[in-house]
Amino acid sequence: MDLALYLFYKKDTKQLADLLLSSLKDFSQETLMKSRGGYYTIANPNFSVIVQDDDELVGFTRKELNLNINYCINISVFSRSPEEGLQIIFQAIDTLTDKLDEDIALTDSETGVIFLRSDGQLVINSHCRENPDVYDWPYDLLDGNFIEKDMAGLI
Repeated sequence: MDLALYLFYKKDTKQLADLLLSSLKDFSQETLMKSRGGYYTIANPNFSVIVQDDDELVGFTRKELNLNINYCINISVFSRSPEEGLQIIFQAIDTLTDKLDEDIALTDSETGVIFLRSDGQLVINSHCRENPDVYDWPYDLLDGNFIEKDMAGLI
């Protein structure tokens, strides 16, 4: 399962990778980070994450979803235990949203938009919630008030 986390972060890629690592380690001590040539790989037995500064990955999504974003974080969830990996990822994203008061979106290569936050409002894709075609996403791990909107076909 391939996911993409889009967000806006004012500091550099290394600081973003460190922040993400810290958030992930809160929920999985097995998580480690390696760096190579300007990008950072964060991995544990359930998933791997690549943090890099690549505006080409962000440009289309920025325009399609009308979000203020400048980073795309690629996430691969391994089939061994996708539920466990997704729980850790959703918990870490929830922690990040508390620390970052900017737009954010989580997308899946099969489903499209899973959820997004724009102008401080969390929006859950009701199509994903009502039709868990690929996976029953752990929305209950996200804090705060949200609205549901059918975002099928976006991205």
